[in-house]
Amino acid sequence: MAEGPRFDGRKVAVTGAGGFIGNAICRELVERGAKVAGLEINENSADRVTATGASFAAADVAAEPDAHRGMARVIHGIGGADHVVHAAAHVREWGAMEDFIRVNVQGTRNVLDAAKSAGVERVVHVSSVVVYGYDDPGEQDEDVFHRTYGIPYIDTKSASDALACRRGAVVIRPGDVYGPHSVPWVLRPLELAKAGQLVVPGNGDGVMLPVYIDDLVQAVALGIREGTPGRPYAAWDGDPVTFEDYFNRLADLVGARHARRLPRPLLAASAAAMEAAAHVGGAPPAFSRNAITFIDRRGTVSTRRIRDELGWEPRIGLDEGVRRIGEWARAEGII
Repeated sequence: MAEGPRFDGRKVAVTGAGGFIGNAICRELVERGAKVAGLEINENSADRVTATGASFAAADVAAEPDAHRGMARVIHGIGGADHVVHAAAHVREWGAMEDFIRVNVQGTRNVLDAAKSAGVERVVHVSSVVVYGYDDPGEQDEDVFHRTYGIPYIDTKSASDALACRRGAVVIRPGDVYGPHSVPWVLRPLELAKAGQLVVPGNGDGVMLPVYIDDLVQAVALGIREGTPGRPYAAWDGDPVTFEDYFNRLADLVGARHARRLPRPLLAASAAAMEAAAHVGGAPPAFSRNAITFIDRRGTVSTRRIRDELGWEPRIGLDEGVRRIGEWARAEGII
């Protein structure tokens, strides 16, 4: 049984319930006694959602307000809920800005509007430490964030974060979330490692702010119970690691060579070529210039607030987290 706050008999609606983070939140809240409604645009994810013990509701959180069928499904899924956890997001390093705006900004506005109309007690918005940017060394304060950065995912997550804070949601800003089923921080690096294609820019000293998925869902549960409306909480394990070190640990799982270091301009030129080829072929590039930014962070952010105010303490360090990834990947035949 999960430790921490209980939600016996309380109804919680979770958006993005078929995704890596949303699905884990559904499972955690069910274990804590909640009646969970999982909202998800992809109806093929129904079995994955119901496997957590949650009910499934097909809903496009980013539907235009006058698209009655789409918004009606959102309102229906949220209706009667005591709490809403908004985890749905367009998480990509590549794509058109309008797609990111539609899901990350309009989708957040729609969920907040639906929650208000339904009389929901508390909304928890799952944001990201990307709002702090990537260029500032040292430890940043939780309240600081960069409103624009020139990268669609970062800019729209920052916009939705600011909107959620203004509208009185509890905002959880997780670090780089890893664990079984994570695409950006587990599955893709493992595939690159097996192909001998892991690379890091410059000296390989880009800073990762890791948080294992189980620790994040604990933070979300505490946010529901204890969080202050309109207040952001950064959540990562407090032990920064370089992306080079992290990727090398994954390479070790598959017996592959460690990540190569490449000068950032050379890596950017290679990524630009992949982007050009992707434009022609109509498929996302294997690696983009934006991806370089995501693995070349300069600083960290304080986690004092979530520890002091919510009593959150991460329990799974990197050694244990990677061990669990290896165990899962071997059981799944991935490695």
